Amino acid sequence: MTERKDREKAYHNNAFKQGTRKSADKYYTIHKVSFDELTQKLELYGRDKNVLEYGCGPGSHSFILAAYAQKVVSVDISDYAIKKAQQLAEEKKLHNLSFVVMDAEDLEFDKETFDMIYGNAILHHLNLEKAFKEIERVLKTGGKAFFYEPLGHNFFINVYRRLTPRMRTVDEHPLLMKDINYFKKYFKKVHITYYHFTTLLAVPFRNLKIYDSILTIFHRTDVFLFRYIPFLRRYAWYCVIEIEKVPLRDC
Repeated sequence: MTERKDREKAYHNNAFKQGTRKSADKYYTIHKVSFDELTQKLELYGRDKNVLEYGCGPGSHSFILAAYAQKVVSVDISDYAIKKAQQLAEEKKLHNLSFVVMDAEDLEFDKETFDMIYGNAILHHLNLEKAFKEIERVLKTGGKAFFYEPLGHNFFINVYRRLTPRMRTVDEHPLLMKDINYFKKYFKKVHITYYHFTTLLAVPFRNLKIYDSILTIFHRTDVFLFRYIPFLRRYAWYCVIEIEKVPLRDC
């Protein structure tokens, strides 16, 4: 374990125990639209598959994945998170779901073990080159990986990040466009969907009955802007990165 990984483990153990990020929940209400779309993709592809949740925290999406996947293995560097998640899985009697403490940059799985890999806000905590090598190694040929990641170009989001340093580790690095392009070094098929630009304006309305309608309007505005003004994509808050490991003959 390097000093960086020790810091990450200590921070997340404490954050999961103390609920450090709870104060930011109001901003994450806008993620409903992006998460709904992502969840549909995961179910469509992950049904009856062997799935790895890459950086699961105290459960994350694992319990949803377990409802339709053949088998789900979830890993995280936080032993506290893994313990809590495993206890919940046992309580729910989910026999196709297991949680393991593991270094995401040095996975203890054989080559081509998983049909699908999913990660929620995990890559920006890692050394990308090491992470990509491991993802490519354990993903089956023809398999897919989906990652939900924050971007680092939006001025207002970055101001908030600077004002709330205790809500994140000193080593994390929201992805930049150069990082997005770096994916293509390891994967020949990469598709990016960008989310949350004008939808940030919906946050003040989150307690109103018409919130879902307001959020939908802003989401459709984002879809239009990202499609016809590609430069704005870098200012999205989050993106979904969809990767397919294609056979060598298709490269």
